[in-house]
Amino acid sequence: MCSYFEMRRGVCGLRRTVEANGIQRIMLDPETVEAIARRVVDLLERRGLRKRELVDAAELARRFGIERSWVYTHAIELGAVKLGGGAKPRLRFDPEVAVRVLRKVGGKPTADPPARSGKRAGQPPRRAGSEVRLLPIREREEKNPPPEA
Repeated sequence: MCSYFEMRRGVCGLRRTVEANGIQRIMLDPETVEAIARRVVDLLERRGLRKRELVDAAELARRFGIERSWVYTHAIELGAVKLGGGAKPRLRFDPEVAVRVLRKVGGKPTADPPARSGKRAGQPPRRAGSEVRLLPIREREEKNPPPEA
C-alpha cells in the first residue's frame, strides 16, 4: 500500500492516459484512494474538524439523566439536527453540544416538561363546549324471551 507521500511523488498507484480527443485521465488504484482518504481524515482531525457523534433523544436523555420529553421540548437549544424533510423529521443530537447547554443551565432542566395530554400526535384539539351528549346504553331486548313458568 502506498503512502500519501509516495503517491504524490508518483511512485505508485497513478496511471495517466490520454484519449484520442486529447483529454487526460488519471486513474488511481484502490490503495492510492485509501491513502488519500486517510490523509484527508488526518488533516481534518488536526484542524479540529472531527466526526460528530449524533444520538437520538432517548440516548441523550439516558446519558444525562433527564426526561426524553424535556429533550424534545428543548431540541432547538440542544442543537437538534433534523434528518429528513418531512413534517416530522427524526431528530439527532450532538452530546458535546448538549453538555455545553446543560452546563449553562446548571445541569438541570430549565423547566418541567409539559404535562401529557393523553392525546396522540396529529389529533385535532378539542374545542371548549363541543361535548356531544351520548344516548344512554340500554340492555338489548331479546327477540325470543324464554317462556315464564
